[in-house]
Amino acid sequence: MQSDHQSRVDDFADFWAPDPTDPTWVDRAEAMAAALPALLRPGRARVAALAVALLGAFLFLPQAAASAVPMDPESMSSLKERADTLSAEYNGELRDMEGVIQEAELAQKRAEGTREDVEASREQVRSLAVATYTSGGIDLSMSLFAGTEPDEVIDRAVLIDYLSTSNQDKIDRLSQALSRDETAQETAEERLEQVEEDLQELEDRRLEVQRMIAAHPEQPIGGPYSITPRTEQMRALVIEKFGEGENVGGVGCYREVGGWIVGEHPKGRACDFMVDPNGSMPSQEQVDRGWAIAEWARENAEDLEIMYVIYRQQIWDTRRGDTDWRPMADRGNITENHFDHVHISMW
Repeated sequence: MQSDHQSRVDDFADFWAPDPTDPTWVDRAEAMAAALPALLRPGRARVAALAVALLGAFLFLPQAAASAVPMDPESMSSLKERADTLSAEYNGELRDMEGVIQEAELAQKRAEGTREDVEASREQVRSLAVATYTSGGIDLSMSLFAGTEPDEVIDRAVLIDYLSTSNQDKIDRLSQALSRDETAQETAEERLEQVEEDLQELEDRRLEVQRMIAAHPEQPIGGPYSITPRTEQMRALVIEKFGEGENVGGVGCYREVGGWIVGEHPKGRACDFMVDPNGSMPSQEQVDRGWAIAEWARENAEDLEIMYVIYRQQIWDTRRGDTDWRPMADRGNITENHFDHVHISMW
């Protein structure tokens, strides 16, 4: 009788799929030789002859051609050094861009405030002008002050003229300030465009190195987290983009026991990104954060060599050629069903 444990493993046998290997020329030759008996059936003489000729030509290729291998890839330590340098430059550019954005926003805010002051002063001058002149040349201020003493009328007329002149001076000063603010805003926006271009160039160079680290043939377990270089890179990128989430359990990668289904943790090829620290259902905010991590992993799977992603009792698996999430069987609790964390496994 088959054990319950074995039955469960069989239910999720795809999790235990062996890592694919590139076939050697010997493998190809053996496969071709195995196919020959089927080709030698009656009526297939010409096909068989052609297959034998191809097999012979393949087997007796010059040894140098048969054993040719690509040049040694750049060492992992060199790639990591380049990645660290590019990340530092990238983060520096991000900080520069944030500073430039702040400058542009401040310049825009100053310009908007100055425009309001200019308009208010212009409105005052217009009101004073109406109070001082009429189309008939009669001083409207005289009618405004009718019934008052002549000296008071003259004083008020002088006051109106003074206020009008003063406001015009204020308008001139504010217009100059507005011009400076608008120039500062334009300069900040030009700088922002340049920083964005530099940032995109750095991002392209950074992605190139990330792909090289992910595709590197040497993936030993090591480093501060006892995981492979491509896993460590994936972990760092998720934390960079979504935060470590220390308040909701943080990030866990290597552990000696991988569980009866998911076996990449002991190989240093998987990380769990927690969204709840207590084995409880997370808040909607953390559920959304988990989906953002999971979808990011799907989008970057090819570049980073991600094998599969599990979240909220669903799996997306490159080995199965998944184009969307597939439901998984109930494993009995919130953690085993991955409701409180996103699991990402690497090749």
